[in-house]
Amino acid sequence: MDKMNLDDFYFESSYIKEMASELDLSSLANGKYFRSRLLYLIGNMYALTENEKLKLGRVVEMVHNATLTHDDVIDNSHTRRGSPSIPALINNKKSVLLGDYMLARALHELSDFANPELTKELTLTLKELVEGEWIQYENTNPYEITTSLYETLAIKKTGSLFRWSFIAPLVSKSKSSEEYQLFSEFGEKLGIIFQMTDDIIDFNPESQKTYGLDFKNNNINFVLHFIGINYPEQKTKFLRAETLDDLTQKELSIIDESITLAKQAVNKTLNRCREILEILKERPNLKDQASLGELSSILDLITDRVF
Repeated sequence: MDKMNLDDFYFESSYIKEMASELDLSSLANGKYFRSRLLYLIGNMYALTENEKLKLGRVVEMVHNATLTHDDVIDNSHTRRGSPSIPALINNKKSVLLGDYMLARALHELSDFANPELTKELTLTLKELVEGEWIQYENTNPYEITTSLYETLAIKKTGSLFRWSFIAPLVSKSKSSEEYQLFSEFGEKLGIIFQMTDDIIDFNPESQKTYGLDFKNNNINFVLHFIGINYPEQKTKFLRAETLDDLTQKELSIIDESITLAKQAVNKTLNRCREILEILKERPNLKDQASLGELSSILDLITDRVF
């Protein structure tokens, strides 16, 4: 699957297209269209047409990029994936409007399906995304986050749109409620795994991410939350340290211990995802069983980053 002509789709023939014709969208395009690729796999299982998969893929990418644009305004971020963020290229007010416009375009595209349940699922997803950003905004100390709150945040901010990518094709075809539940859970679990592994990678100096950035900025991070749980007396010291280089050898060993605990949690969630895939393999109505194998490979690709 290619870019799906998303740049043209963003703006159409409108005033916004004229205004944004010189806008560098590389900060959005660098995401590799991961969510729409997942949606295409599920679409293959339910024999969606290419046009149906294209429309749903556009919707999920549009929503994703709208939330990224809004998040960068809230976080005052000047870069995104190594490229200038949208707010850095224009300004905050126009960025908010651009994000709103992308959401409107997504809903307009979805209306072609004339499927109230499909639209309802997307609006629920939008609600989850906003709640996730709100939770993150109000919980700024990574050492005071409980495991339950972290998982809630991961599901809302990441897992909710993954979930929609998995269920949209079958909702569009009014398929089995059991498969709906399985794909819903799989999407949410995948979101948790995706966020956990991303947090672990923050402590890998060989990764493409900026080493120790979450630690430096005191961002919510799955590894850091274990320090708050297991070493509450150390929270203030870790919070005040500017970089990982400021830590003693003993404190670095606490980081290593917390990374191990984070990896164990990833494995537990990963095992549940594999259980779901095994159940789905027994479903006779799934048209393209090979896509389940591709989902298994995607799990490997995500977790291989930390194991």
